[in-house]
Amino acid sequence: MLESLHSLTGAVIAYKIGNPALSLPLAFISHFVIDLFPHWNPGINHEKKKLGYLSPQTTSLIFLDCLLGLFFSLYLSLKVLPNISHALFILAGSFLAILPDLAEAPFFFLNSQTPFLKKLIKFQSRYQWSVPLWPGIILQVVYGFLLFCLLAR
Repeated sequence: MLESLHSLTGAVIAYKIGNPALSLPLAFISHFVIDLFPHWNPGINHEKKKLGYLSPQTTSLIFLDCLLGLFFSLYLSLKVLPNISHALFILAGSFLAILPDLAEAPFFFLNSQTPFLKKLIKFQSRYQWSVPLWPGIILQVVYGFLLFCLLAR
């Protein structure tokens, strides 16, 4: 799943539930749950194995996707102001929802080959339901739309 949707999912969980003792663990767990949905991701594992690095196009896509996720979480945080604690919980939920992918960044961008990172990448790769580009993008757009509908309630 794209980072923007992981981020939005965690932010929506924290926004709707409010209770950090419940919402923050759920935001973290949501990462693994929504990776089970059919979706498209840039083939960073394949690209890293083939080229030894991520192409500038892939790096740009990841950067833009992360910026979009940051925008979503900041937007929801601003909606709850002046309640600073709720706003911070929303940001924390967003962060926890992307944390498993964020933890992989040293492998992909800094060429860190630690056993932990290799195990994490293998674990996450095993549970991805990757589909081709257009069906995967359409499914992610529908999922994002459903999240926004949930916010409207």
